[in-house]
Amino acid sequence: MTTRIATTARSERAPMAIPTPRGPVSAAVVAVVTGPIDLPPIVSSLDAQVERAVINSRDILTDDDLQLALFFLHALADGGIVGVDSRWAADGILAEVRRTLETALDEALRERLSRAPIVSDATDRLAAFLAEEATTAELDEFLAISAVSASCASTPELATALERAGLDCAPGHYLDAVDVRVITARTTATMLAATAPRGRAAVVAQLPPLAGCIASAAARFDVEVPLDDASGPVRTDARRFARDARRLVDHLAAAQTLDAWMHAESALRACDVIEQDRVLSAAALALRDVDVQEDERGARSEAEAVAPTGARELENAH
Repeated sequence: MTTRIATTARSERAPMAIPTPRGPVSAAVVAVVTGPIDLPPIVSSLDAQVERAVINSRDILTDDDLQLALFFLHALADGGIVGVDSRWAADGILAEVRRTLETALDEALRERLSRAPIVSDATDRLAAFLAEEATTAELDEFLAISAVSASCASTPELATALERAGLDCAPGHYLDAVDVRVITARTTATMLAATAPRGRAAVVAQLPPLAGCIASAAARFDVEVPLDDASGPVRTDARRFARDARRLVDHLAAAQTLDAWMHAESALRACDVIEQDRVLSAAALALRDVDVQEDERGARSEAEAVAPTGARELENAH
């Protein structure tokens, strides 16, 4: 059954802070929009630079630089960017850059879907894990991920859960900390929502990424995120693609998160945001402590396995 977070009254979208670039394209986009709009752009031939980067990218679905650039352009057109002139949202070159990146993302999704079966098992497993097994550290990390994959403006329940966990709900605050697959889930959702037809049959294209997982994590903080049943027949190829593309990118983001935790590692990237955040820095330490405890338990087990052998050898010596 497909679910969606029930729509609620939207609060005014706040501008997003400028993220740390992850490569030359995202750095160039930031350099352009932080310059004066009435003067020639700081970076010349930005559109050509982006086209070359797309051609040279090994996989845009996991390309930190290109995904962050697209996320940035989406945010510029939505709630805006702190310190950036809002008129940049209508800039023709930036619009062409966005089209280039979205076209490449669309093609990559279609290519991946054409050669692999549709899977969403990691998303379901992550939702179940968050509901029953996740530690406080893992819940804190996932809420930070949720703050990037979804919008607190359209999902105020998420903002409540973040506040109860002691986390920041400002737009993009944890963007530097999340894995590229989380960013891809959000850029894919934004791209598909912009082209979705009206009506309930298109609701899947409006889902926030990892919606069921967000509801599971929020429930652990006694916050109910209403889920509506949006299941139903998908009658057009466009809607089927939207559904399958969303399942794919959600699966990739969920799988990365679960894999990190199953190896007693943080699902977040090391960055200044983590070091300066009391909750998430404590979560990272807690996850490392689990790894140390597992190593110590393993060492004790090996010692106990060796001890009887040594005792038998001593008895035989007598």
